[in-house]
Amino acid sequence: MTLGERLRHTLLRWDKLGLAAILALPLTLSMLLGFLYLHEHGYLLWFALGTALFYAGFRGAVFVARWRTRAAGERVPREVEGPKPDPEWTEAEKAAFARARARIDRRLSEPIPWATLPAEALSVVEEVATDLSDGRRSALDFTLPEALMLVDQVALRYRAFLLEHVPYSDKLSVRTMHWLWRKQDAALSAWETGFLAWRGVRLVMNPAVGLLREAERVLATGLQDRLTDKFRRDAQAILLEESAQAAIDLYSGRLKVSEQDLTRLGARVTVPDARPEGAVQIVIVGQTSAGKSTLLNALLEEDSAETDAAPTTEAASGHMTESGVRLIDTPGLDGTDRMARAIAAQMVAADLVIWVHRANRPGRAADTALQAAFDAAMTRDPARRHPPVIHVANAADLLLPGWPRPENTLTAEDRATLDAAAGAIAQAMGPAVDPRAVIPIRAEAPDWNIDALDAAIDAVLPEARMTRRNRLRLEGAAGQGLRGNLTRARRGAGALVRALGSRWR
Repeated sequence: MTLGERLRHTLLRWDKLGLAAILALPLTLSMLLGFLYLHEHGYLLWFALGTALFYAGFRGAVFVARWRTRAAGERVPREVEGPKPDPEWTEAEKAAFARARARIDRRLSEPIPWATLPAEALSVVEEVATDLSDGRRSALDFTLPEALMLVDQVALRYRAFLLEHVPYSDKLSVRTMHWLWRKQDAALSAWETGFLAWRGVRLVMNPAVGLLREAERVLATGLQDRLTDKFRRDAQAILLEESAQAAIDLYSGRLKVSEQDLTRLGARVTVPDARPEGAVQIVIVGQTSAGKSTLLNALLEEDSAETDAAPTTEAASGHMTESGVRLIDTPGLDGTDRMARAIAAQMVAADLVIWVHRANRPGRAADTALQAAFDAAMTRDPARRHPPVIHVANAADLLLPGWPRPENTLTAEDRATLDAAAGAIAQAMGPAVDPRAVIPIRAEAPDWNIDALDAAIDAVLPEARMTRRNRLRLEGAAGQGLRGNLTRARRGAGALVRALGSRWR
């Protein structure tokens, strides 16, 4: 090979690194010229002393801040943020992730050898599996489709990270990276040899400057070692927390159902503006003649549900809104256990619940029975996300003599009366209900304060969508029973027969 060919191959091999060196050249030259200027004008020593004083002041401020934080009993935050809980996780899954992070922080009080990190990650996965299943599952209790979906999600997430945060990640080939990895020991030895020679030459040429730079190097080396240890500890913690996050996705059953499955399951109810997972289902519950159907018509701004003085809703009925929400009216509570269990089942399958109370009706026994049935149904399935519940006090105008008020402006006595009614409803329903969150309304025309209810619905719609996705995932996973597996076996056998038939033909 001629000299020209060797130069050409060298340039082709080093083109990416050469481009990076050219981009870094202005900064490097500026630093060298700045040190040369300081040296020529006799400011280098003062610069070094000023840098040392600044570093000492900064470290002192950090020490005081950490001391005051520990004295106040607060947890010192980690400098590098790790993965955060997924918004779609249930409260139990968020609590399991918090416990996993606490265990990781205790183990990584000091950095651990990188060789032991895989075993430590497996230990984290094992603990998360045990935590989420009450000891019934271990680290390898997941299926191959779940594992492949996890790999797919992680690969897409880190691809986006590389493209957004790592320069030239889309230009540097794997072949070049492999070559750099193989040459790293030789490059490090060459750098150390060359730097040692330069230090000797510097001491001979200018002993004062050489000694000053050696002292500066000692200080910088100590700081670099501390920063390296801190970076190692934070990087290891982030990797272990990624393992904990992946374990929660695996053992919660979330990866049994893909995004395409959610779209298919949610497409049972479709409207033009509905999301891929389908329309949010809002279930309206309450006692007989509490005004559920009247409220539904007020929310729809039309007379879609039959209303009368007598109870009219005999079965659950759904009505679509233009905004992609499905309102479901339910039969009224009649005080029987059978009806309470039936309505509770509707609430468990809901994405959002609007609970209608009659403001001028003191009897709450049917509502408390439904609350007990609903709590029992949710307890039986801890993996299910609790739907948000909005409590409204209908017919609030009947508590205010002389209604309507001019321009619907409430007096101080009116507000006190409505607050007392909301407090009575909250007291009957239990500590989970905040009296300040009970919304007084008039559902009959001319309605009043329905806009406040609309605002409350809009505020909890993101949580309702999370609840819907959680429910669809659980329903999709539950549908993989005997019938579903027989259907999959039939499709697989059919595909095999068609493939063999095409080859025989």
